[in-house]
Amino acid sequence: KRLDEAGISSQALLAECTACCHGGAKVERFEKATLIVDASVQDRDQDLHDFIKRKAPRFLRLEVEYQEGAWPAIELESPDGEPGRVVRADVGGWKSEHLWDFLEQSLDQSGEDGMVAQGAWTAEIQTCSG
Repeated sequence: KRLDEAGISSQALLAECTACCHGGAKVERFEKATLIVDASVQDRDQDLHDFIKRKAPRFLRLEVEYQEGAWPAIELESPDGEPGRVVRADVGGWKSEHLWDFLEQSLDQSGEDGMVAQGAWTAEIQTCSG
């Protein structure tokens, strides 16, 4: 209403405003993800511990792999159309909810609503004594 009072067409202003806008980028979805982590990092990183214990089991296509000395990272494997392509994201210091959001956006979960992974999930701290 105020634009009309000022003699400016709201349609013209809207057209000018959206002239440089581009469509949203297509979000790439991956078939499988692997969270690589050193088991001892969970002692120091409560968010990572919480994610592995409480949230990771909800992603059926996520595998947690423990590697001694590894910096926390998520590796995303591409669909069958691009064999051998892996995208790696270093996730050291990420909050549990940021890990969740990242995987929700990046991991294809079609047909898995309400399902929780069963089996060898554990959040226990693994230590070696020699």
